[in-house]
Amino acid sequence: MSLALSLSLLLLVLMAATIQRVVGLGLGMLFAPYAVVLIGAHEGIMLANFLGTLMPVLLLPRIWSDIEWRTVAWIGLPAVAVMPAAAWVSSISPPGPLYLVVAALVLLSLVISVALARVDLTVGGRRAQVVTGIGSGLGTVLGGVGGPAVTVYAVLSRWPVLPMVATLQPLWILISSTSFATKWAWDDGQLPDLPVWLWIAIVVVVVASIGLGEAVQKRLREKTIQRSVMVLGFVGALLALGTGVRLLLG
Repeated sequence: MSLALSLSLLLLVLMAATIQRVVGLGLGMLFAPYAVVLIGAHEGIMLANFLGTLMPVLLLPRIWSDIEWRTVAWIGLPAVAVMPAAAWVSSISPPGPLYLVVAALVLLSLVISVALARVDLTVGGRRAQVVTGIGSGLGTVLGGVGGPAVTVYAVLSRWPVLPMVATLQPLWILISSTSFATKWAWDDGQLPDLPVWLWIAIVVVVVASIGLGEAVQKRLREKTIQRSVMVLGFVGALLALGTGVRLLLG
């Protein structure tokens, strides 16, 4: 791997991890589409899942007291439950159409959630959390976009920022690690063959992004962070859509 490609990968990790620390999500949505271009489809997705587990683990001690563990269970367990079946579908299907279908459904749900958010309507409760988990699990495995489903729930439930950011971290640990394991089992997934110095640099960058993200978060209003969550949902869906088109065109 060339030095330029290695530095591009590190810059991508820094950007995506910092954004995740600020708004609670975004690492997988932003990292995976570009990593697929830089190092290949399977390796890019596997590295995204690895980082999606690593960063929340490092972050847990700093946000432990704000985590809503019941919400983690009600969203996370349904997500994990559907992942093996989704991984099997992914292993026998061409990836391009899967990305397009997932991205189109995500965009539709985001548009609907924006419309509903403009009226005095709050959608929450256990049933909504279970549906969110199913959507996140399917989206993560089939299209690499588990965040937009959570974005829809966050908007419609009027989820306060601090508990949202904290609760999403153990959720990403559960979803990313399960996605990693199911892809490894069903789809012969493997981590990219990176030099040792680059693996060390990636971990250092992830740790640095936590401090950088906290500094940025303190300077933002809650409304700004909530809007950023919605924007990231759209960005993730559009990037998945672009990935699907690119794979279809070869």
